[in-house]
Amino acid sequence: MTRRSRSITTTAGAALAAAALLPAAASAAPVKGLQDQEMTVNRPELTSAYFTAAKEAKVGFTRFNIRWDGKSRVPDAGQLQAIKAFAAQAPAHGITAIQIAPNVSGDASFNPRRKKGPTAASKISVSAYKSYIRAVAQELKDMPVARFYAPLNEPNWFRHIPARGAGTVYRKIHNTAWSQVKAVDPKAKILFGELLPYERAKSRNYPYGQSTDAGTFVREVLGLDSKWRAKRGTKRSTYTVKADGVSLHTYDFKANPNKKRKDRDDWTQANLGYAKADLARAARTKRISSSAAKRIYLTEFAYKTKGSDKISTSKASTYLKRAWTIAKRYKVRTFLWYQLRDPTSTDEIWQSGLQSSAGASRKTWTTFRGLR
Repeated sequence: MTRRSRSITTTAGAALAAAALLPAAASAAPVKGLQDQEMTVNRPELTSAYFTAAKEAKVGFTRFNIRWDGKSRVPDAGQLQAIKAFAAQAPAHGITAIQIAPNVSGDASFNPRRKKGPTAASKISVSAYKSYIRAVAQELKDMPVARFYAPLNEPNWFRHIPARGAGTVYRKIHNTAWSQVKAVDPKAKILFGELLPYERAKSRNYPYGQSTDAGTFVREVLGLDSKWRAKRGTKRSTYTVKADGVSLHTYDFKANPNKKRKDRDDWTQANLGYAKADLARAARTKRISSSAAKRIYLTEFAYKTKGSDKISTSKASTYLKRAWTIAKRYKVRTFLWYQLRDPTSTDEIWQSGLQSSAGASRKTWTTFRGLR
């Protein structure tokens, strides 16, 4: 195959992959997604097992978090190579799209105990991010799958972006990703948000909190008041974000997804209708497009198998079916479960495998496979 024909084949494949993520009809189910960083990046010897499981469950979408410290201009080359190796095999196993979400795991100085903490701008460099995200997109642009980018993972958590000025920094980061990724990979899609659903409760140790509600954060980013109208004195040219869709994390570990939360700014699975309605209100200000506000991607959902947030596998299976029904009702584009297997490290707080760490199936895995 010549170099020219190889390029044409790759481009056509990516176009077909992008089409596969668009539901064919209003009643179409979301594309199933699955993420397991250990199986796909950290321990490549497990990638084959991941592919086998993903194909069995008819998974079409895989997500990756990549490391960024908030200051570096250069991405982790090893992580990008692992993702490229995964993507080369993905279409053969039914995976037609990959999402990249840089993750800033800040140290305690991002949100110190009993202190107000630093400004977001002192910890997150927008100019460094410009070089960083362009390098990422340049390296991954030829993957034979549709490429989706969420500029930062869970920006409304203060350990990712400090609270003071977070909305401004995130808006700049997001629009930087739009311009830099599209410059080198015009077919890539940029998703606004990647938001965790609710604020963590204030406590004696954290009197200033640890995170912000999804709805509250969106208004901060877009310069809107509590009624989703433009705040006086804010300019649309300053507060507009360019996006192809909205990415949400709707996990609510112990809650019945059929039972709404009272605070409609908590964008959990139960409150997905509130989220969709309020995003439509935001779009009326023209600070995010109506087309982007309608395209909702759920990119983290799970029930935990260990720890204080654990529920029984039987209950998790029942709740998963209900959550899927809600996702279909609101016509979201993707529904991604976080972790195929429990991590092997016992120090990992987030344990939410559909399978055990050794690969033994749970009832939730049987349920996930059967979702249609």
